Amino acid sequence: MAARGIIIILFLSLIITAICVDEKWTSFIFAQRWPPSTCHYIRCERHRIPPQVTSWTVHGLWPDVGNNCNDSWRFSWDKIKSLEKQLEASWPDLKYNGRSLWQHEWRRHGTCATTLKATNNEFRYFHKVLRLNRLDAFNPQMALEKAGITPSCKKSYPTEDIKHAVQQYFQTNLIMTCTTQRYPETNRTLLMSIYLALSKTFTVTTLHYSNIHQCKPGDKVYIFPVHDIYCSK
Repeated sequence: MAARGIIIILFLSLIITAICVDEKWTSFIFAQRWPPSTCHYIRCERHRIPPQVTSWTVHGLWPDVGNNCNDSWRFSWDKIKSLEKQLEASWPDLKYNGRSLWQHEWRRHGTCATTLKATNNEFRYFHKVLRLNRLDAFNPQMALEKAGITPSCKKSYPTEDIKHAVQQYFQTNLIMTCTTQRYPETNRTLLMSIYLALSKTFTVTTLHYSNIHQCKPGDKVYIFPVHDIYCSK
């Protein structure tokens, strides 16, 4: 009976913890990034974009509660192995071309989303993010193309034009990040990431987050073709 009582207490404590965590977060930050800019910035190990990557890729889906909500929930590759091809195309680890990014995103952010039924385990979390990345409603490339902004090695666009285009498309505020003129290979500012806020029902909502260094107003920003990191072709 004593053992049974301990089990019940532990079970109740887990429920209470889950409720507390759920009450602390109200929305997701959906981060997407442009592969050549990202690969340039992080110094991709092989200095190339995997051939299956053709558009904007996922950086992560982050509950705004914080990080590392459940360190005891270890990442299990077997749970998402069936999604491998989709992950490699839409959520690639550009730095090391392996599984380290997915493990990091699950442990740091995915475990914070497990209080929501749609993302309450590894498979559901990664599957949901991959689906979001395929939707036209959250597609930065479609937003830019609609405004006549296309990848180019020669043509740049004012920061304000890019931001206006994506905000008009998504009908909400957002954050854009750019690389700085950090490396001599380009000596140009590149569009790297777009951050949107999504509600718990996965609709666009107001972004209440500013702890990210954004693209500078007045900058001329380049968007290199997806498979040309340094525009050398």
